[in-house]
Amino acid sequence: MYEPMVKPPRLRKGGTIRIIAPSSAATSTSSLPKAVRFLEKQGFKVSLAPSMIRESPTRYLTAGDATRKNEIENAFKSDKYDAVMVLQGGAGSIDILNSIDYDIIKDHPKVFIGYSDITLLQLAFMRMAHMASFQGPMLIDLFEEDEAALQTNWNNLIGIISRGEEAMIKNPLESGWAKSINDGTTKGQLMGGNLTVFSLIVGTKYIPDARGKVLFFEDVNVEPWMLDNLLTSLVIKGVLKKANGIVFGQLPNYGIENISESQGVTSYLMKHLFIEDYINATMHSTLQDLFSNKMPKKPAFIEFACCHGKYITTIPMGIRVKLDASQCTMEMLEPGVE
Repeated sequence: MYEPMVKPPRLRKGGTIRIIAPSSAATSTSSLPKAVRFLEKQGFKVSLAPSMIRESPTRYLTAGDATRKNEIENAFKSDKYDAVMVLQGGAGSIDILNSIDYDIIKDHPKVFIGYSDITLLQLAFMRMAHMASFQGPMLIDLFEEDEAALQTNWNNLIGIISRGEEAMIKNPLESGWAKSINDGTTKGQLMGGNLTVFSLIVGTKYIPDARGKVLFFEDVNVEPWMLDNLLTSLVIKGVLKKANGIVFGQLPNYGIENISESQGVTSYLMKHLFIEDYINATMHSTLQDLFSNKMPKKPAFIEFACCHGKYITTIPMGIRVKLDASQCTMEMLEPGVE
């Protein structure tokens, strides 16, 4: 089912980007100046919302619900800001879904950039305010030490939100190849995001109807059994049956990086010898099994470089695309901005 979207005005050079933190807090602000300088070097002004560090050392959120809700609304309502970028994901967006005035978002559409926990806000904006948004680099990703990856991510984002390109969405060569699960082509509006938080609001008024959509999912530190449970729940709820096609991100597992020699020689050797390959292979076999035995036969591919990872390909939420699973690409059929 096609849902008409309000498209935000494109972000022009000299515009002001408001940085908000509706989810988890920055435990340190030492890297913020580097990210701000990067944006300024690209020709933009930067404005930081007040709640950029923890309100209290005992809380994992940036601020209370009312403060975070007000900062979202003010970022959209104020004429001083031309785009809204999120500090980082984490947790907490679900707390404010019931209190946001979605008419403010609808009446003052702006480029809105984030991913991970921010998926909840983007789905709600798509459903309640009918506004397109963008899963792409957040402020925390502009700390990236790999300058080549940072510039690749930024060039991809700015082409879509500033130049209004109808981009061919695909993996950068440096990120490795995506892999087809079910060949075929289809069309539909892009919808999805972080699989864990997407699953939290299925069945609520804050999620768009999956009928006719191209769904994309990504996550981080998800074990194969968790992936199986999450996707099987979407099968049971009929979400995947309604969709025209499905794309999966690279599903990185950073947990293995925390295995140390102190946890035992076996664990340490597993990490360094084969555990990462094992996890990746198990993820792939889990998806293959799900598509073969549980999930409806839809064009689908995996290993898409987006969100959690070094390469963060921008995904325009609510925009129509043509998915070619055999080529592992999504072609934008319309610009994401006015």
